Amino acid sequence: MGKVINKSQSSGHEGWLAQALPGEPYVGRLFELLFWGYFAAAYASYFLGDRGYGVILVSLAFAVLALAWLVLPWDPRASASRARLLGAPAMFVAASFVVVHFTGFGLAAGLYSIAVANAVFLFGVRWAVLYAVALVPLVFINHLWSNPDLGLTRALELTAYSIPTFAFVIGMCTMTLEAVRRREKTQTLFGELEEAHAELKSYSEQLKELAISEERNRMAREIHDSLGHYLVKINVQLEVALKLSRRNPDRAGEAVANAKAAASEALSEVRRAVRALKPLGVEERRGTGSLVALARGFEGTGMAVSFRVQGEERELSPEADLLLYRALQEGLTNALKHSGASRIEARLAFEPSHVRLTVADNGHGTTDSDLGKGLAGFGLLGLRERVAELGGTFKAGGSEGGGFVLTVELPVRPT
Repeated sequence: MGKVINKSQSSGHEGWLAQALPGEPYVGRLFELLFWGYFAAAYASYFLGDRGYGVILVSLAFAVLALAWLVLPWDPRASASRARLLGAPAMFVAASFVVVHFTGFGLAAGLYSIAVANAVFLFGVRWAVLYAVALVPLVFINHLWSNPDLGLTRALELTAYSIPTFAFVIGMCTMTLEAVRRREKTQTLFGELEEAHAELKSYSEQLKELAISEERNRMAREIHDSLGHYLVKINVQLEVALKLSRRNPDRAGEAVANAKAAASEALSEVRRAVRALKPLGVEERRGTGSLVALARGFEGTGMAVSFRVQGEERELSPEADLLLYRALQEGLTNALKHSGASRIEARLAFEPSHVRLTVADNGHGTTDSDLGKGLAGFGLLGLRERVAELGGTFKAGGSEGGGFVLTVELPVRPT
């Protein structure tokens, strides 16, 4: 694409036209060649023909014509004054008239075509048509005055030739001007497109960073929910084994075996996390099966864990399945770590429009300080965020009769 010339660059007779359409017909140079061709031919015709006027007077007329050409503006947007925009074309036409008259050279009347083209670029097509109509009488006077022997009829005939010439010039210059405007518009649109592309690229980078941040948060929650759960089980089982190692070696050995099984599960969880952040229990089972297996995994920890289902079981989305699994896992793990409870009751209730998971223990409850610490971590806080993402509700806190209750309610599709 060519460079669109700005206002400060386009004041010369070739600056705007010659540079506005590079790679296409070199409009500015075309008019320059036409002018100097007419100029040289007319000046030569004076010396080759009948010298009706003195050399000094004719040379002065040609000098004025050359000066008028050099100051002739082509772009109305240029910084040229109104006097120049109106005066320079008038001076060019007057000098052309004098030169044609002094030389009597018929082809020199082509200078008027340059004046018509100049009017198209400066004032538009309508004014250029009026400009051409006004020039027709000058052409007629030039023919009749320069060669009185032509006669009126012949002068009119020669003048008539200028009419289609002017029409052709106006048409070509109008097409050129339209091409210039389209190119400028294209350049503007291209600039806007580049800006939009830069903005989209910036937005893309921001979205990429946001996606990475969200994925990091998700991975942090998954690590907390999975490895944290197994490490708590291992720690509790080893504590039980340590306490019973002398009094009840069989129970101690059973606790160690449970700890070893939990460690194996944790290792499997780590390997699975590399493939996809989805719990092993959910991979092997769907629906309540994974929750039952999770509750059974806490047998032998010193707490009695019960899990029951109310209502007609319905198939849930994978996201809801995973979230309920994590909620039960969080409730059981927190009870094991903090509550000092001897019994945990978990209940999954299916309602027409929602499903509700409740995990309650009979421990010493949770103080505001403990709850604040829990919510500040990846456990309850992460669980609250994930429930909100699915449009559900989350509650966690002490119960009136003592202990701690965690409730997660998720919307489901109607049956």
